[in-house]
Amino acid sequence: MGGDLYPLAILIGGLALLMVWVIRGRSVYVAAPLAALVVLIGSGSDPLAGMTGTYMGGFAEYMRRFLPVFLLGATFGKLMEDSGGAATLAGQIGQRLGTQRACLAVVIASAFLTYGGVLLFVVGFSVYPLAVRLFRGGNLPRRFIPATIAFGTITFTMTAAGSPAIQNLIPIPFLGTDARAGWSASLPAAVVMFVLGQGYLDWSIRRAVAAGERFEPRVGDVDEAVPAVSVAHQAGANGSPSARPGSIAACVPLMVTILALNLLPRLTRGLGEMWLARSAEGSWLHRVATLLGSVPEDATLAIFLGVVTALVVLRRSLRDPWGSCGAAFTTGLLACAATSSVVGFGAVLQTTAAFPKVVAWVTRLPVEPLVGVALAMGVIVAIAGSASAGQGLALPILKPIYLEALGVPPRALHRVISLASGTFDSLPSNGYIVILIRNICGETHRGAYGPIFVTTVLVPVVGTAVALVLFHVFPAWTAH
Repeated sequence: MGGDLYPLAILIGGLALLMVWVIRGRSVYVAAPLAALVVLIGSGSDPLAGMTGTYMGGFAEYMRRFLPVFLLGATFGKLMEDSGGAATLAGQIGQRLGTQRACLAVVIASAFLTYGGVLLFVVGFSVYPLAVRLFRGGNLPRRFIPATIAFGTITFTMTAAGSPAIQNLIPIPFLGTDARAGWSASLPAAVVMFVLGQGYLDWSIRRAVAAGERFEPRVGDVDEAVPAVSVAHQAGANGSPSARPGSIAACVPLMVTILALNLLPRLTRGLGEMWLARSAEGSWLHRVATLLGSVPEDATLAIFLGVVTALVVLRRSLRDPWGSCGAAFTTGLLACAATSSVVGFGAVLQTTAAFPKVVAWVTRLPVEPLVGVALAMGVIVAIAGSASAGQGLALPILKPIYLEALGVPPRALHRVISLASGTFDSLPSNGYIVILIRNICGETHRGAYGPIFVTTVLVPVVGTAVALVLFHVFPAWTAH
């Protein structure tokens, strides 16, 4: 009995150690390899061979697969930020909805930018000044601003089918799917999440106002007399106000990214097949048709086209395009390395003696396989403290179990993994939540985290459950 418990204690202890360090704010670049080293030593493995072989193998493989997506995604977000394009779009939405719908305006502005491919942190900094102006105009408690931004960025848009968010793209190379996988269940789930989350926020704010809470001005708040678009632009873009892009120009890169991600491969394959049938072999048209027919379902190409479009359309609003791209590449590299650190730790866990037994136990749970996937993802992202890191840790483990051994349809598996990764990822220790509450909004966890927990943890749990029910009731949808 003791021989079985010790390896299990090493496995659980390693996971707990990493979680405690992350919750206490320790750098994941240091915490993950140290936790892996503890597991290797505790399990009696050669620590040097384990770190240089197993750990670095997992780290390097994740970097190889996803570094281009991280780099291009960070570049796209940085160009939208530095040009003022993200702030312009947020301000336009705020102007149209006004202070009477302040909460809804902030949610929609955040969701629109996130679904367009702008990074979460960029959205937060771009939308916050708009949120301050709208909440002040409506005399609403500002402690709800972090929840409105978080709800719009890391729930129904982050994990939705067709989204260029990294949390929707990571499963693609593992499962051989595309960004639209599971769209038939994803759409109802997103609608349910939006209705529940927005309804809760509106109800909570009304309740707080009825209890006497009001907007509390602070030193450093933007001038209320400044128009919404200009206010939003003060979020940190480096383009001057006179060079700020219009709403149409700012919207074009987002639309190109979304359309290229979801339509380009199908359009090019259709053209390629049509031209192949009408061209002689060896002709230039035949070669072009062959090239078009080979365009892959690759998110990297879609985001690259969005970056190129942003550089062209927003060039007059960018003071230093080279500087913006350079800074963005550094950000993307660090973000990918942080996730790779957790993935390397997961690779070490898979070498422990307890791992096969845990896998066997998970696969024998008296639940449907997709429910088991959702439960496993919820636990893993809670430990990892990040949806993307949790996916990177979980997918190499879950793929051989559910896709290869149990034959779960890959498109349904993709959608459940993506949705479930957006549940317990946003616990108080989550890096984005900490920065949003403290650095961007200047609030405290005590005042701001309650509505964040409801809208970014409980509501996504309901959304994931909706998708699971739909896949069960309509089995044909698992192939969509």
